[in-house]
Amino acid sequence: MPKVPSSQLVLDSAYRCFCRNGYRRTTISDIVEEAGLSRPTVYKYAGTKDEAFAKVIRAWLESAAEEAEAAAEAAGTAEEKVLGVLTVKLEVAVRLWQDSPAHAYELLAAASAHTPELVTAYMDHLTRLLVSAVSEAVPEAAERTTRVLLTFTRGLEDDLRDVEAARRDLETGVRMITRGALAPASPPPA
Repeated sequence: MPKVPSSQLVLDSAYRCFCRNGYRRTTISDIVEEAGLSRPTVYKYAGTKDEAFAKVIRAWLESAAEEAEAAAEAAGTAEEKVLGVLTVKLEVAVRLWQDSPAHAYELLAAASAHTPELVTAYMDHLTRLLVSAVSEAVPEAAERTTRVLLTFTRGLEDDLRDVEAARRDLETGVRMITRGALAPASPPPA
């Protein structure tokens, strides 16, 4: 079995601590204990608690952005691309809720408060992928449709008590929204 680099061990340990204790209650001492490494080693790879949190969020969002890009590239139709990208977004929230049911809201709020530039960059990337997908069919409605799709997905992320229902709702909603946006405009009633 290959040895896990200390830097990854520290970040994985920090993630587990944040999930277990929440952002506010996690300390560097918790991360040191979880990693089983010396304090100087943890400081070397994680820095302060805030820096450790930012590194965890950066790794998480960069991975999700790569997955979203791969999902868009692998799909054929605009609708499939949209569903692929938004499925990745939903699964990020699902994983967090599964890993930290007691602290998911706090961790999401902390990510927005302590690493707004990372969250913004991630959302901008998803927006570009979605606008590009929708633009293939209806360039004039791409940005508006993307805003609706992201708002819809955010709503699903707020209640993940039934993950399978959220996944089904995402597929149904994407189908309804994209087909509505992609449908030719009806003439106004006479």
